[in-house]
Amino acid sequence: MSGTGAQRELIREHAFNSAWLGRRTGLIEDVAFFASPLEDRLRALDGFALVELRAPLSNQLPHAEIARTGFFLADTQLHFRIGLAAVAALPQGPSLAALEVVPALAEPFTVRADEMAPFQHERFLLVPGVSQEKLAERYARWSNELIEKAPRTCVRLVSQGKTQGWFLSEPDGGLLRLALAMAHRGAAMSGMLLYQRALAHYGATGHRVGHAGFSVSNTSVHNVYARLGAQFTAPEGRWLWVTGARP
Repeated sequence: MSGTGAQRELIREHAFNSAWLGRRTGLIEDVAFFASPLEDRLRALDGFALVELRAPLSNQLPHAEIARTGFFLADTQLHFRIGLAAVAALPQGPSLAALEVVPALAEPFTVRADEMAPFQHERFLLVPGVSQEKLAERYARWSNELIEKAPRTCVRLVSQGKTQGWFLSEPDGGLLRLALAMAHRGAAMSGMLLYQRALAHYGATGHRVGHAGFSVSNTSVHNVYARLGAQFTAPEGRWLWVTGARP
């Protein structure tokens, strides 16, 4: 097999992002891609509009070759695990207790792009042509896929009859993947209350450990999870390559 062919095998087409963006997107999760000649890498990238590289952060990464290929560091994801039963055991004030958790299994719901609060800590906003509206379409698409797949663990948070936000999760082996937490555009409740109430619900319904990741730039979410007892694990870098990004 040619060097270029081997490099192409290391780029997996990202079907979800391709459908959302309307252009071919790819994903690299093996830094062996950057060990071949630069010309082979560039030919392998031809035909993609967007490619993302995901790799644990380390001084051993081929940072210079990643940059020579046209990738730029777009985000650092902080990963964590959190004991859900411990969150359920925390004291609850009246505001928290009054926040109703409604699983999609009990009352089916969908999430519309125009309902979500704007996203401020999102790497795809660095892609030319991706606006807040386009980004909201991505999250609405992902939200509704999660709801359809795991209606028992996808919940809507309601106060005085008004949706305050959503927490969308799915079983992942023996853990619970805390995939998406979003505030409603018109939410009157703090993010802390939304997160704590949803996590307490998961703990009270038998889930032991949740895991997820979030952008290092999202200090508010970092503080919420730290306050609720999360244990942080190795961070992961997210690099992007976009059409026209040539050395």
